[in-house]
Amino acid sequence: MQTRALRSTALALALAAAFLAIPAAGSAEPYEAQGECNLSPREVVDQFIDLFYRQKKVREAFETWVHEHYIQHKPVLPDGREPVIAFLEGLLERYPDRTFTIHRIIASEDLVAVHYHTQANPDDLGLAIVDIFRVEDCLLVEHWDVVQPVPEESANDNSMF
Repeated sequence: MQTRALRSTALALALAAAFLAIPAAGSAEPYEAQGECNLSPREVVDQFIDLFYRQKKVREAFETWVHEHYIQHKPVLPDGREPVIAFLEGLLERYPDRTFTIHRIIASEDLVAVHYHTQANPDDLGLAIVDIFRVEDCLLVEHWDVVQPVPEESANDNSMF
């Protein structure tokens, strides 16, 4: 009888532990710590976009969705997650009204490109930017970007977006 009670208790504890390990909907816990990745690269970048570009939660976005040893191709930043966090937190501190308007997201295998318009304030013409991320195991592991100022005048009537 005691053996059956021990087995029942062990089973209950195992089920409770398994239940507690399942992330809640909208959980910001890093997927790296959760084991198997069940998200596509596009879905990972969508989660990152929401935290960083929309909510402007730089540290949370990067600590949740970016690998600690992030490979950086932007010439002004070294590799790693912390340098880009410091850069972006400083940018948002200087320009708290900065906006990021996402125009398109393009995904191909482990690469996801985000084309957006960023403005320091409503009067700023801003920048057209394409961030390209390589995603591995539910984390952004590599980054490239292309940055172009939005001009006052254009030789054509087409928008940059």
